[in-house]
Amino acid sequence: MAIALRNISPALIHQAQVGNKDSIDRLAKLVKERLFAYIYRLTLDGNLTQDILQETILFMIQSINNLERVDGFWHWIYRTALGKVQHHYRDVKRRRTVELSEDERLYISHRASTDYNDGLTELLRKELSSAVFAGMKRLNLKHRNVLILRCFENMEYAEIATVLNCSELYSRVLFFRAKNSLRRHLAVAGFGKRYFLIALALFGVITTSAKAASSTTITAASLDVGFTASMIAVFASKLGIAVTAVMAAVVVALPIHTSAQIIAISCFAGFCLLIMCMFDVFSS
Repeated sequence: MAIALRNISPALIHQAQVGNKDSIDRLAKLVKERLFAYIYRLTLDGNLTQDILQETILFMIQSINNLERVDGFWHWIYRTALGKVQHHYRDVKRRRTVELSEDERLYISHRASTDYNDGLTELLRKELSSAVFAGMKRLNLKHRNVLILRCFENMEYAEIATVLNCSELYSRVLFFRAKNSLRRHLAVAGFGKRYFLIALALFGVITTSAKAASSTTITAASLDVGFTASMIAVFASKLGIAVTAVMAAVVVALPIHTSAQIIAISCFAGFCLLIMCMFDVFSS
């Protein structure tokens, strides 16, 4: 996988595995620089991010010898960090806070005040930044994670599947659902689909260092999941299940005398779901 090692050379990892202290220190520094933004985007909590970052780095140092494939280094690191975030939320067993605190509002306002040539006024940029930050907080961890891996870690779906230990098709379906969930949150805040790409880019800006912010770019191509994954996601949605159930009830209730009638009703149900799917795909 072309981007698996990113800015880390295989030689550096090998040297760390044999216990070279300088290599371990350099590896830890490089991992910290990239991993902070990933964990922060998952937790949206600065203090918790620092704790999990340190735990992940410590685990990496202690377990680097267990890494069998060097080209899977970042997948291993992301899985480790994600596991520690999940473990934290299981331990505390508390409902996630979804309202922005005053400190968060001030931070977002400060980071969004710079002109990033996005065509927005400063006021609109601040409002959209707050909306997307709040929307991301409202997503469940699984959806937030797949959005981060795809949009900000620039992973292919096959790589995401490796991190999540699932099929590539499921990673696409999951991304489709996460994307639509965030879009709905933004719509409630008054921002339609034309703001979606800008909103994601702004989230990238406000959750990373000023040095890296200029490189935050989200493209329409990165949001594409393919027609098959879109169809599966729509068919498995609550509305898709409801349509299927209604059609099944119709089949049971109607006085059907020929197999042709059953086929016709089934085709109509399938057509309804296909229209739903196409609407979701082309409006995304």
